Order: sequence, then structure tokens, then C-alpha cells
Amino acid sequence: MKNADREFTCRAYSFGELASLYCPDIAPQSASKMLRKWIRETRDLQTALEATGWRPYAKMLSPRMVACLVTFLGEP
Repeated sequence: MKNADREFTCRAYSFGELASLYCPDIAPQSASKMLRKWIRETRDLQTALEATGWRPYAKMLSPRMVACLVTFLGEP
């Protein structure tokens, strides 16, 4: 969701909130499923997230976890 008015801020996000930023055109539940799928399919991303303390079905993502996702997936 690159928008000239808003810049992405690397802060704590709920999983669903961040997923909706990555997939703004689909329902929030579907966006969460999509983001989980991307994490699962990208082994290096999953390993890097686990090193930050992330666990599958985490409801909150710390700024470090968000930075890790941005490194692998780019800004939403």
C-alpha cells in the first residue's frame, strides 16, 4: 500500500493489521492467511522471524518482526 500521503512505519502491528496492509484488496481474514502462507513458503523468512521470537499464530508482531518481514517482502 504505497501511498504518497503515508509512509510505512516499522512499529508493532497486530498480525491482521499488517496482513491487511500487504493485501488491502481482500478480506482481513484472507489477508492473514495469505501472509501466513508467504511466511511458511519462504524458509529463510520463517527462520529469521523465529530468531526474533515469532511463533506461528502470533497475534502481535514486534517492530523487529515487522522489520524482518519488510526485509524479505518489501514495504506493504
